[in-house]
Amino acid sequence: MTDLTIRPAGPADAGALGLLIAGFRDHLLATIPTDQEIQRDLARALGDPAVEFSCAWLGDRAVGYTQTRFFTSVWAGGTEAHLDDLFVVPSARRQMVGRSLLRHALERARARGAGRLGLNTNERNVTAHALYRSEGFAPQSHALYPGGREVFWVRAI
Repeated sequence: MTDLTIRPAGPADAGALGLLIAGFRDHLLATIPTDQEIQRDLARALGDPAVEFSCAWLGDRAVGYTQTRFFTSVWAGGTEAHLDDLFVVPSARRQMVGRSLLRHALERARARGAGRLGLNTNERNVTAHALYRSEGFAPQSHALYPGGREVFWVRAI
């Protein structure tokens, strides 16, 4: 795809990025965050050096994004990256945008010194599983914790 461009997002991209995040929310059939919460929190996240957003552009149209968090981890032996979001608008799917975004996230993590890039996905999202496997990802929870699936626990505070 010759007119696909992927680059880290900055404050000037907040409008387009906010629409993409809202699109992901809607795709998930979620009601939160609200549009107002997206704009409020996105401004803060764009200024956080531990968070990086990247946008995929087809010409001048934003068609996908990633959000990656970076943190120091004893388990990873240094910097670890976690891909929180990878979303492509429906009209741009099946055009290598998702794969290109994933490869870009890997390159950015490597450039920032991360020893590994992790992510979570829905166990029923077989399309995503195929993409991640084809790019060298493997479900690690089975290797670390044999005999059961890893459970991600959350508590609002």
